[in-house]
Amino acid sequence: MAFSTNFKVLGTMTTTLLLLTAVKASIAIPSTGTTSLREEAHKKNITIGSGAINPTYLEDPVFAAVLAEQFNSLHPENEMKWSFINPSPGHYNWDPIDRLVDFANEHDMLVKGHGLISSCCNPDFVVNITNPEALRAAMTTHFEAIMHRYEGRIDRWDVVTEALKTMGGGLNANDFSRQLGSGYINEAFRIARAASPRAKLYINENQVEVLPGKRQELQDLVSGLVADGVPIDGVALQMHITEVAPVPGVITDMVRFYKALGLQVEIAEMDVHTLNKTLETQIYGAVIKEALEAGITDISFWGFTDKHAYTWVPGAKPLMFDENYKPKGAFYATHSALEDFVDEC
Repeated sequence: MAFSTNFKVLGTMTTTLLLLTAVKASIAIPSTGTTSLREEAHKKNITIGSGAINPTYLEDPVFAAVLAEQFNSLHPENEMKWSFINPSPGHYNWDPIDRLVDFANEHDMLVKGHGLISSCCNPDFVVNITNPEALRAAMTTHFEAIMHRYEGRIDRWDVVTEALKTMGGGLNANDFSRQLGSGYINEAFRIARAASPRAKLYINENQVEVLPGKRQELQDLVSGLVADGVPIDGVALQMHITEVAPVPGVITDMVRFYKALGLQVEIAEMDVHTLNKTLETQIYGAVIKEALEAGITDISFWGFTDKHAYTWVPGAKPLMFDENYKPKGAFYATHSALEDFVDEC
């Protein structure tokens, strides 16, 4: 059975690579001069993805070709957040996510669901709910509609995103905590598990790799969820880095902590914001190297081309490919980290 399964996976990957080679030959894609990230990731059973994928970007054939060539996973930017996908009761804007899921299926890619519960982007009909039971019912209806539609096609979900204040100091006050208290996180995961029993469920958080106090807050929050029997599978580290890389060992320590709780850790939205190109390259290489050695097998970036990048550092170019899809030092540092990684498990 193991031989048959491995043969099937190998055959699927080979077919995908042949199709991507044909696509690349028909579209002018700048050469990297080396293998793709997804080829190197496949050798090590690593998921390598790009988030922040707006479906309209796929209309650019070069964007679509590079995305499919380099990555084996994708997820949306905002298109799955509540006000975007479900702006009014009973009305769902499925087309953007359908386009992403269809693209992923065509190119043998995974899809991650992002944004079921977020402190931003909630429609008026949710914001105006004043009864806790009515809010629970709305959450259940919303989760079931989305998760049932993509059952078997989206394998993992950010159930709650940015539950903590950006710089730490407690929970974000949002439309859910105001009605349900801190228990809204617990309830969100239980509703998600009931809606999709087989999917992996993550809590998604930012800045914990650079803020020790917030890192402890997240550990305390997640430890409490596990102790209460909440069906959480892992922690998604956003990893939006500004100027300074995480202190060496911090990623490893976080992985060890959550692994001891029986949880997985992924990097979910990595980018690097600096005007120093050499520093950008060094940070990409150091973070990916440590993440792989720590046991992280699911790594996604917040986009891949500076053509569609967002930055809070004026002039920064935070992604691995430039505006013309040419690979940068950050690409080669990431590629080398994947190529050099030896899984000793």
